Amino acid sequence: MSYLILGGCGFIGRNLVSHLLDNELAESIVVIDKIPPAMAWLSEKHKTAFENSKVTFKSINLLSRSNIDKIKELGIKFDYCVNLAAETKLGLSKEIYEERVTKLAQNCATFAKEQEVKLYVELSSAQVYGSSGKTSKEDSKTNPKYDFETCKLRAEEEVAKVPGLKHVILRAGMVYGPGDRLGYITSQLVIASIYSHLGETMRLIWNKNMYVNTVHVEDLCHAITHLVKDGVPGETYNIVDMGDTTLDGICRHVAHIFDIKYEYISSFTSMLASISLKDVAEDVNEKHLAPWSEMCSKDGISNTPLSPFIYSSQLETLNIRACNQKLLNTGFQFKRPEVTEANIRDVLEDCIKIGIFPKTNVK
Repeated sequence: MSYLILGGCGFIGRNLVSHLLDNELAESIVVIDKIPPAMAWLSEKHKTAFENSKVTFKSINLLSRSNIDKIKELGIKFDYCVNLAAETKLGLSKEIYEERVTKLAQNCATFAKEQEVKLYVELSSAQVYGSSGKTSKEDSKTNPKYDFETCKLRAEEEVAKVPGLKHVILRAGMVYGPGDRLGYITSQLVIASIYSHLGETMRLIWNKNMYVNTVHVEDLCHAITHLVKDGVPGETYNIVDMGDTTLDGICRHVAHIFDIKYEYISSFTSMLASISLKDVAEDVNEKHLAPWSEMCSKDGISNTPLSPFIYSSQLETLNIRACNQKLLNTGFQFKRPEVTEANIRDVLEDCIKIGIFPKTNVK
């Protein structure tokens, strides 16, 4: 089996490489990314994976179709192509997302068809369903709220349009696990550590029962390789765990790790906050940035990809709830069926171990 992993140095990609090697699922793995492994903040485990003789890395910016064609120079016949490449940074313009999400996926899918791969896997997001809080199946109405999710949905549509391409679409929940640097749970860890440092109660807006469907990166990688064998080409699958995760479930674990108190401000105050979330975000960032810098300096951390900076969109309602029954019907079983404190600690310990998270306030 040979795999082509596009965007393979990212959080999910590095874990997929390890998953393929650990489970002896591939004889050849080609990783394409514009960022080389040496600059990707890899853990020792992931560094070892990339040094394996079965793994070939090539630095290519996938935004250009002519660049994508350079993959042909490797002279490797690929069985499967997994596209994990996409712009995930928040706060960018619609035009940037259109180029770095939708157009990129279209180019990658077209290349995969030309290479006659057995199956092309496109990673999408469960956030395409919107924030209604209603349980969404794969055929439920989509209602993406932001430009990123809108472009993800359009990427799905463009992939499906490629004539003759055998493909599956995976709509993942909030992915977390070792190697995460920019995700929701990692962000919550950063912010909680700041309130531990300040000795203050962490105050949260919105409803504690808001749904934030999650999936551990190990299970997402397992789902990818499982659906390569047992998925139906042309189908879409929701990849969310069994936990029906809520905002409060995550905050409870994070608060315990740092031994802090947290509370939700009133719904009325939340309503007022929604009027100008940009102002709220500015105030929060002003409060968080200086303490985080102090904490990093105290621990001798001069460079880290982690940041307490939040965008106004991160303060808006989440309430994402997708149904995973279609995935379960294929025989898939979750190894980490719900978010636990131990799973979250794994994320934190990974960051501490490679020297990008101050360990001072960890309990």
